[in-house]
Amino acid sequence: MPHNDPIVNEVRESRELILKKFNGDLENYFQFIRQEENKNKQKLANISSIVIPPKKTAR
Repeated sequence: MPHNDPIVNEVRESRELILKKFNGDLENYFQFIRQEENKNKQKLANISSIVIPPKKTAR
């Protein structure tokens, strides 16, 4: 029995719209994303500020 989740439904609808817009060609979709990224010179994320804590060792 499928679970009806509004977020999952929205993601699936978005996926279908993207596939239709780019005729199912993901390479064209990724090329579009790269072009859009290049248009935006503002950094959207600063990954250098991300701190990954060291792994805890077992005693």
